[in-house]
Amino acid sequence: MPAPRFSRAAAGLLPLSVAAAMALTGCSSDESTGADPNRGCDPTSSAQAADLRPIELPPAHVAVLEPGTGELRVPTSAPTTETPQRVTLDTKSSETSVIGNQGEEPTTTTEELSTPLTARAGCTDPKNLEFTLGAITSPDEALNPALATFDGADGGVTYADGLSPMSLRLFPPANADQPAIRAIEQSLVSAFTYALPLPTEPIGVGARWRTERTVTAATTVTQEIVATLTKWEGDVLTVDIAVDETPTSTVFRIPGSASTLDLTRYANSGTGTVTVDLTRLLPTSAQLAMKGARELVGADPNRPIIQQTSLTLRWNRTD
Repeated sequence: MPAPRFSRAAAGLLPLSVAAAMALTGCSSDESTGADPNRGCDPTSSAQAADLRPIELPPAHVAVLEPGTGELRVPTSAPTTETPQRVTLDTKSSETSVIGNQGEEPTTTTEELSTPLTARAGCTDPKNLEFTLGAITSPDEALNPALATFDGADGGVTYADGLSPMSLRLFPPANADQPAIRAIEQSLVSAFTYALPLPTEPIGVGARWRTERTVTAATTVTQEIVATLTKWEGDVLTVDIAVDETPTSTVFRIPGSASTLDLTRYANSGTGTVTVDLTRLLPTSAQLAMKGARELVGADPNRPIIQQTSLTLRWNRTD
């Protein structure tokens, strides 16, 4: 039996659900909102745009493990409406695959994107974010011309309490290529799937909380983030995080196909630091590095596919 082939969507470095979730929801409407990227806030939400097909994000459940010490306060988001937020999201995923017991050379694929965003809160809705993309770049010279068409494209995010992202909107230009749409959506979805929600109860320095998400698509995994508040100065919180994922299913459904494989081994974990400004909706600074591996088995148990994965995420303030 020939070894199954995987697209980047099927076997990428992101949570097993990310690419398949995008395939299920599709991309958003290509009707731009026409928002002024330099305004401090947006009076309306692109969530009301015609023919919108948002990308739903897995909800997070937060439990405080230790409240911390000193003055305990609720870290309530209160986004400013006076000036926009400017940040850059950098993502890099890498995957090395080899068919076990065959002596074949491993193959590696890498995808890297740098995405500038100008973000604005809703003028009267603190749980709504509108953003405008800047000039997106990649080391992949073949992809860069297609990415250039997104300069000035709009999008948005809807949040629940505690800065927990619930859905993503992206409005590709009418002439956008599918590879560029997929790459940008994958980068954004991965960032928001690993976003750190805040507790909605009082905490202080030293507080620890656990966030759990059920991420479902090609297979189902439980994502756990354990966060520790190391500093709180004014509106700015600094949080160390440790991430671990555990599969809850042994079935791996190949996106875009009726075929399945057995997920016989899986590991994916990482650490990072997040800086949250309660007057902004996106992180002002964040670094996360994930490493993982999995084994997939088809009809021939002597030909398992071994994949080693890595993912790095970075948010950097640019204003």
